[in-house]
Amino acid sequence: MKKPTLKALGLLVLAGGILTACSEEKASTDKKEDATPAEQKDVSNKPKEDENGNVTLTEVGQSTKDNDGTKAELMKIKTVNQTVDIAPVKLIIKDMKVIQLSNIGSDWKELLIQYTNGKKLPEKINYIQVQYTAENTEEKNIGWNGIDKIVTNTGEQLDAANSDIIWEENGFDGTFYGKTKHDGVIGVLTKSNPEDLKSLKLIISSSFNPDSYEDITIPQQTEFEF
Repeated sequence: MKKPTLKALGLLVLAGGILTACSEEKASTDKKEDATPAEQKDVSNKPKEDENGNVTLTEVGQSTKDNDGTKAELMKIKTVNQTVDIAPVKLIIKDMKVIQLSNIGSDWKELLIQYTNGKKLPEKINYIQVQYTAENTEEKNIGWNGIDKIVTNTGEQLDAANSDIIWEENGFDGTFYGKTKHDGVIGVLTKSNPEDLKSLKLIISSSFNPDSYEDITIPQQTEFEF
């Protein structure tokens, strides 16, 4: 069963961005009151922040910074919104993103070093993010272990089940208890250059009986292009 990754000292990656303090973003906006036209254009491309301080990157080139100085920039995005039937689970792949981390601060280093076999981190790190919604369409309990692997057109086979760097506050424990729904997001480090990533093949785990662990469906594959 997939376990949620550890949250690094208050960091929360969610829906394409980094959870940052509202005051940090407001202070940055306040400085732009007398901005030049070029600076005003930059402001218009800034990601929006919800009432909880969650920053979502939706346009290539948008970026945000965490409290430790780590910068996250959106390099690629593909809105998918396609359904994959894993009866009785209905899975909707919402979008795919490639996000680049740079100027990596101490909080992020502590987390990422766990996923690089203790090696020294490069100056820039890219990760693939997939956002989805999964729903059990039946009253009975159903087990499902999410997206298992991500295979890139560059030849990487990434272990999404065990190398997910994103900590979810509403983490899913692998079982739908009746007709329930889970909004999920996964993030997996990639060595590929963002410009070389043209498509992703998702290997999706089977649905199963959580009591007997007997499969209901077989694992499925689906592929999407950027």
